[in-house]
Amino acid sequence: MLLERDGVLAELTDLRRRADRGAGRLVLLRGEAGVGKTTVIDRFIGDLDQRVRVLRGWSDPLTTPRPLGPLLDMLAQLREREAAGLAAVIDRADPSAIYTRLLRLFGDGNMWVCVIEDVHWADGASLDLLRVVAKRVNALPVLLIASYRDDEVGPQHPLAVALGDVATCAAVTRIRLGPLSRDAVAVLAAGSGVNADELFGLTGGNPFFVTEVLGAGPDPLGTGVLPSSVSEAVWGRMARLSAAALDAAHAAAVCGPRVAADRLEVVCPGAAKALHECLNAGVLVEDGATVGFRHELARRAAAEQIPDYRRRELHARALDALSDPPIAQEMLGALAFHAGQAGDADAVIRYGPDAAARAAGLRANREAAELYDLVLRHADSVPAGQKVAWLERHAFSRYMCGQVNAATESVRGAITLRHQLGDRRREGDDLHWLSHMLWALGRTTDAIEVGRASLRLLDDVGPCPQLGWSLVNLAQLAAVAYDPSCAGYAARAIKLGRQMDDPAMVIRARSSAAVARALANDTGWDELEAVWRDATAAGLMAEHAGLIGATMCWAAALHRDLDRADRVIAESSAFCREHELDAFVALVVGAEALVALCRGDWTRAAAAADSVLTRPGLSALRVLPLIILALTRARRGEQPVALLRDEALAATEPSDLLRSGPVWAARAEAAWVAGDDRTARAEALAGLAAATAPGTDPWLVGHLHRWVHLTGGPPNGSFDADALTPYSREVTGDWRGAAEEWGRRGCPYDVALALLGGDAAAVEAALETFCDLGARAAAKRARQRLAALRGQTRCGSRADTRADPHGLTRREREVIELLAIGRSDQEIAVTLFISPKTVGHHVSAILTKLGVTNRTQAAAAHNPSR
Repeated sequence: MLLERDGVLAELTDLRRRADRGAGRLVLLRGEAGVGKTTVIDRFIGDLDQRVRVLRGWSDPLTTPRPLGPLLDMLAQLREREAAGLAAVIDRADPSAIYTRLLRLFGDGNMWVCVIEDVHWADGASLDLLRVVAKRVNALPVLLIASYRDDEVGPQHPLAVALGDVATCAAVTRIRLGPLSRDAVAVLAAGSGVNADELFGLTGGNPFFVTEVLGAGPDPLGTGVLPSSVSEAVWGRMARLSAAALDAAHAAAVCGPRVAADRLEVVCPGAAKALHECLNAGVLVEDGATVGFRHELARRAAAEQIPDYRRRELHARALDALSDPPIAQEMLGALAFHAGQAGDADAVIRYGPDAAARAAGLRANREAAELYDLVLRHADSVPAGQKVAWLERHAFSRYMCGQVNAATESVRGAITLRHQLGDRRREGDDLHWLSHMLWALGRTTDAIEVGRASLRLLDDVGPCPQLGWSLVNLAQLAAVAYDPSCAGYAARAIKLGRQMDDPAMVIRARSSAAVARALANDTGWDELEAVWRDATAAGLMAEHAGLIGATMCWAAALHRDLDRADRVIAESSAFCREHELDAFVALVVGAEALVALCRGDWTRAAAAADSVLTRPGLSALRVLPLIILALTRARRGEQPVALLRDEALAATEPSDLLRSGPVWAARAEAAWVAGDDRTARAEALAGLAAATAPGTDPWLVGHLHRWVHLTGGPPNGSFDADALTPYSREVTGDWRGAAEEWGRRGCPYDVALALLGGDAAAVEAALETFCDLGARAAAKRARQRLAALRGQTRCGSRADTRADPHGLTRREREVIELLAIGRSDQEIAVTLFISPKTVGHHVSAILTKLGVTNRTQAAAAHNPSR
């Protein structure tokens, strides 16, 4: 797959056309190693027509380059007589005769494309040939492409001199190939199990690194083991360095992504003198006052080369260099890192906690979590009172990164130590955090049990902030469980928060009460949005606003309030990214995936779901992205989906309808599109059997009732015919009203499903929508439904079409009637329950059949009396 190179290929094609008219060109195609220069050349040459004569030669990284090596490669591609004549003058080593013979060859009336690859390794004679051709190519039917690695061409490189010599030639075009964008990397990574953001960060978009990592098998980034091809490519470049330059490169690899040149000199004496060699060779790049590797993978590959004893020595030197007072606060993280790598436990404890606290204060939660990891690995002899505080902070940082499993382990350790210390308030507070994390992991029953234990413990202690937050936690759990006790917990928390002047406690309790109303009967939205505004404006700890925003996004998406969802997703995403709330970013992206699924943009839905599923450590947030990915595959008739559905079900509890409801509905739909009505009905009924809580969400229950209805089953006893959702209209037979409501909400797939309950015309419209969306499996079900309704559909359609004087089908006549009264494509689409794209297809067919060029003429030709 060749991505983001269409512009370059188009430019080369245009230059080839000019050369075909006698205006030749020298193209200098440059880019870093692995950026895809050869791939672009291969594609360009492969698309040439047969009359174009192609010559291709290569420069090789030899200690003693072959004189005119690229030209010698080209001899084998010439006709025998042409090759013999050119070989003879090459053997005489007569440069003037070589140039003359070559220019005469190019003037034989053919169109030529000549390629010299890797001219950064070219010998002097080949560079001289390049100079000669550059000055004369504008009068020849020749496109000469010379590729080179610009990251290996320093000021004194022979190629740099040659490029300077041809700089003023009018027939020279310079093209630089840049790395791939993040979006292109995401396209390549789709379905691989590798997170696109992490892959882009490590590779910088270098196509070679990207494809090699993706080709290394499952979870190549999680193991920390680089593909051998990547390591060997980096080592091969470094092997050409002198011993002093290699030492400098190794020291830079140890110091991290970027290091100041003066600090590098302290870590590796003599590095400053050797630095220019590393820069000229492209091993390191300069960025202001710092140097570093062009790609993180290259740095890791370089670090792999360093023997263990040498690596510890370099880290110890770096630690000594940075620890001279006064120590800048921004150096604390580096000091802790080097201390850990050097095996200096005392220094880890000396610098690590302050470094972690500083990172947390700057909202760098991932860095804080890693620093607390480091500290806790060296904390065996630390007093319990100090260690427990680090465990709590580590748990919080991991939670904010979305790594809830690791967070849970730390908070359990903290609970044990708080109990041993007899600190009941802090123990109760840690219990409420454990409850919150257990819910995030899908362990709803355990979460409620632990939450109640926290409240019992803190009720005995008396009014305190910890009691208020325990109440907030239980209010939140009750809200998402459709438990009416939410109101009581929230009221107590609000009262206590006001007594203690804790606005965060009040806002969180208000948000839980609003969520409960929004989920149960869609009445809490205004309050929920008001709470979100208050949270972002109040300057509270960012995680409160992040959690409220993410919850609001999911509630809007689950209730198919897509316009609201789009708005709150944009706002919440910006807020969470700004504050590095990785866990909530993942939740918001999951909601975005659901919205895209509902809108029929399944490619975007799958990409968003995949971006969550491939992020390391986010096991707690996988359920809904899993079913979104499963549904995009099932609807398109792709495999496999069973494993995704099964994993999603295993990660939920049946009583947790907020998560299990969409899973059961997805399982029912996957069975339905596969033609298995019995299993589809059984899956839906299993979900309904779990929906026993009073005030249960009518949207989630209605979704399950749809599949009972579509598979021919009667309404379940729990069905509420008065629920104001499109699902209730479907189940009660109001397919037209349901389709109109789904259309108003912007859900084309749901429109089509509703139309399946209608007459033959409605089912035809559903079929058209399914085809537009690429829903092959659902389209098959629509065809089966249509056949059942109209037995001889095909014969009847042909007769109907023959009866029309212009050969218009029934659907085309419906479209033209609406055109004639001035309806737009969008209005026609809404009226006929089809997509605007399908309307456009029908209009094009009508214009062709009537032999007219516009809609006005079509309306007049169809009904001249108008």
